[in-house]
Amino acid sequence: MKKTVILILILLPIVLLITIAFAGRILSTYQHIAVERVVFVDDAGADLAGDTVLVLGMGETKPTFIKIYPELSADKRVSYSSSDEAVCTVDSTGAVTGVGAGSAVIIVRTADGNKTAMLSVSVKADQVTGVTLLPEALQMMIGERSDLQVIVEPYAALNKHVTYTTSDPDVVTVSAIGKLTAVGAGTATVTVTTKDGGFTDTCVVTVTDDTPPLFFDLSGVEGMQQTGTGYISAVSTVDLAVCLKVDQEKIATEDIRFRILSGDGATLDDSGVLSFTQSDIVVVEVYVGDANNPTYRAEIRIAWIG
Repeated sequence: MKKTVILILILLPIVLLITIAFAGRILSTYQHIAVERVVFVDDAGADLAGDTVLVLGMGETKPTFIKIYPELSADKRVSYSSSDEAVCTVDSTGAVTGVGAGSAVIIVRTADGNKTAMLSVSVKADQVTGVTLLPEALQMMIGERSDLQVIVEPYAALNKHVTYTTSDPDVVTVSAIGKLTAVGAGTATVTVTTKDGGFTDTCVVTVTDDTPPLFFDLSGVEGMQQTGTGYISAVSTVDLAVCLKVDQEKIATEDIRFRILSGDGATLDDSGVLSFTQSDIVVVEVYVGDANNPTYRAEIRIAWIG
């Protein structure tokens, strides 16, 4: 028994030294295991197929998961990047956030070995949830034109296409872009409908045959030729204030404002002098009150061929 104890005491340090050396070799080997590849996986750890697409809504954030092979690799540090940050962004943990409608690729890259993996991302635009037509009600004179403002919700919706209809085209007509023309006395309802979702809103239009309190009259003006939709000017400068007819009982002269609605070939000063700089068709509006919802307004289309 005594000899056995002595033998154990003699062998124990030797076994311990061998064990330490062996463990050190294993640890050294582990510390030098290089990364061979990295892959995207699902939340259960299974490798994702190559055609997998991560689908997001705009503003939505989803996590991603990766696995590094071999699993005993010492350096598991990675970095993430997006091929198009206007479509989606990715943070340091691999969480992806949809920014704008479209497609992009998320790339993960290992610090050891510069190994990469990619994951396709598709960001879908929000669907339409409603539509608003402004103003809710409108009074017009026969021959008067007016524009409707349509707001499709949400702002990020991709398909903002709408159509317009009128309940009585003998009272008011509406163009494909929401421009109203008063045709005859009466009341009609103009309806806007979204192509995505079929949401609707309405504007009730009342048309009277009174003389409008604010309108352009270029008849007899030298150098002006009337056409079906406006005038052709033979001169490059037109004083529109002189051609403006105003009901002084309803409108004060100092409240009248001019602006160009469309056309880049002319300038317009505050007094209503229109000066063409190149051949173009220009639409000018005169209005009183809020520019977005004027109390009175009129517009005129003038073309100059230079």
